[in-house]
Amino acid sequence: MKEKTDVNYYSGDKIDDLIQNTDATIEKQEGVYLTRDKNYSEDMYSEDQLKLHDQSNMNVFTVDGVPSRWEHNKLRSSFHFDPMAPADADIIQIPCRLEADWTDAINYSLQEAKEMTIGNYRPRHSSRQDQDLHDGELQDIKRATGGNEDVSNLYHDHILGLKWNEKKQEFFVKRKDVPEYDVCFKAIDALGIDVHQSRIHIQKLGQVTPIHIDQQMRYARPGWRKIWLDGGGDKDPLRLRRFLIHLQDWDYGHVWQFGNYYHQGYKSGTVVTYDWCNVPHGTANFGFTPRLTFQITGFISDKTRDMINDPDPERVIKL
Repeated sequence: MKEKTDVNYYSGDKIDDLIQNTDATIEKQEGVYLTRDKNYSEDMYSEDQLKLHDQSNMNVFTVDGVPSRWEHNKLRSSFHFDPMAPADADIIQIPCRLEADWTDAINYSLQEAKEMTIGNYRPRHSSRQDQDLHDGELQDIKRATGGNEDVSNLYHDHILGLKWNEKKQEFFVKRKDVPEYDVCFKAIDALGIDVHQSRIHIQKLGQVTPIHIDQQMRYARPGWRKIWLDGGGDKDPLRLRRFLIHLQDWDYGHVWQFGNYYHQGYKSGTVVTYDWCNVPHGTANFGFTPRLTFQITGFISDKTRDMINDPDPERVIKL
């Protein structure tokens, strides 16, 4: 595995400086936020939303004067945010289980994956939204840890996805064509997804991905806007889906929280999806084995939609 650096992978900024500098964006006023920018499902990266962001002088993820991804998530989500409410297993959907031998993919990714932290993982130079969201994340971590600490959340290795060539103003497909990942490509084909991003995530003892709601920030970036609009994502964000494929049976210490529900006891190959616009979720590993997941994000086909609408954990697809 490749260990983290002390700089953001994409912008080259020192993470310690980023954490310190986010203080300058705090307005310190209650009730300060973009009041019209408050519903993920209705205006996710619509032209009106991005125009509103462009007109704002404040961090667009500001709530009560403080940049915060988490507080902004809560403001815009339809989830109830009542920690005492009963857990609802239906908050996730399990379309099927993919039966396969994941051993080679697991072993290869354990060698190749690089460490991601809250400070280094986001390409903050790619758009106004990326930078503002990242500042909000760093403020959340700073408040939660009581200091200027970064948080290691996982290791990952990219498998297949689209990449934007700024010079040529066009996309190209980046594919890690190694035999160990053949099973991953078969999984993508089986689910019928037009893949925009896919990667293996590895979470080791002590790593956490703090509670959050997905933003799919790439669709606010130049180039990606056309894909988002042509696919109707601004009108129906759930045309885009994120799938999590468990590469091992569940083990003690592997924590998945979706809303008030803890997802556990799953078998390898289990496929999970959820309403990424509204469902808060996070992960942690306090066990003694690494937790591996194949994450796929992209527009769904009719085949995929049918499986989501009629989920069945006992539906087995052999790869």
